[in-house]
Amino acid sequence: MNKVFAPTLIIAVIIFVVTIQPESGVTANELDMTDVADTNDKKKRFFDFMRPIIDEENARILKLRSKLLTAKEQNNDKRFVTRIAQSYSTEWNPENENWDKLLERVDMIAPELALAQSANETAWGQSRFAQQGNNFFGQWCYKKGCGIIPKNRSRGAKHEVAQFASVNESVRSYIKNINTGRVYVTLRKIRKKDRAAGKKPNAIAQAGGLANYSERGKKYVNEIRSLIRANKELMTGK
Repeated sequence: MNKVFAPTLIIAVIIFVVTIQPESGVTANELDMTDVADTNDKKKRFFDFMRPIIDEENARILKLRSKLLTAKEQNNDKRFVTRIAQSYSTEWNPENENWDKLLERVDMIAPELALAQSANETAWGQSRFAQQGNNFFGQWCYKKGCGIIPKNRSRGAKHEVAQFASVNESVRSYIKNINTGRVYVTLRKIRKKDRAAGKKPNAIAQAGGLANYSERGKKYVNEIRSLIRANKELMTGK
């Protein structure tokens, strides 16, 4: 099991448009799963709920990336760039401005990938951790009282499943972890290569960098890829 995430809660979403309020965000109880007609209805509700939140958090990252690129081009905002580099765990000093690594880390996640993982991790938004903690990606924390204690936590284990004030915060934390975690360097390299080639973010390709997201390893990667392929149209919302 990965020490950052505890992803293993598989399988159950409203056709209304969610209005995101940055100050407070959206909570799991706004995901209406009452009177679900069929499996496609359940999936559509979930994707329609999560999509605008993921899009907003990706837009936040791209705005930050754009500001960094401007700072690089104009050779200014040194303090701002240094602060962001530190936040993204990138070695940075006046003699070694590691722009290549910083820009590799400050980038969006393929929306379909985030949608697939959130569906997989929360049983389509119905898991205890999603409902009680707005945790849509199985993220762990290690300070006593920081989250929800798993019922089947191994003897001697200290982790808890993190609680968030909103689903927005959960998505933001997930993206930051993917962008900074050492075990996700392969995903970031795949994303960087596609960007350099002028390609759109490729969720199937990026999923290949998630072998360490779960103790299921390659099986987890295959699960996420299968979920993306099977729900491609529903994920787009078109």
